[in-house]
Amino acid sequence: MHKSWNMGRLYSKGHGKSKSITPYRRYTDEWRGITFLNLSVLLEKLSIKGLSPSQIGILLRDSFSIIDVKNVTGMNISKVLKIKGISPEIPEDLFSIIKKRTIIKRHLNSNPNDNNNRFRLRQLESHIYRLIKYLKVLNAKKEN
Repeated sequence: MHKSWNMGRLYSKGHGKSKSITPYRRYTDEWRGITFLNLSVLLEKLSIKGLSPSQIGILLRDSFSIIDVKNVTGMNISKVLKIKGISPEIPEDLFSIIKKRTIIKRHLNSNPNDNNNRFRLRQLESHIYRLIKYLKVLNAKKEN
């Protein structure tokens, strides 16, 4: 039996897919002076400041009016940072889940009878292990 490796929701009814769509504009903003080189230098500066790829995307959208980095560069922010050699060691989604786990762990140390958060902690740890397993399989496929 073939097992698919789609990371979906385990404890809710959703399928883990966003309902958002890409913007209609498919052309680049070269007339505004935004080229691949300019944008990659800007991404590098923002990453060195310590911003995560999603924070960089939000900042580009709000401050620089760059809606879609993929229109200009042909790849997403994480891949551009990986090419530059400054991508984070731990993927952003895994990092945020681990961060949430430490917050709940700290809360449970001071409130040991909070059974609801104890259950949520078990769910989070399960999610962490599944995500790590998924990332290992994904990296093994990329190497082959």
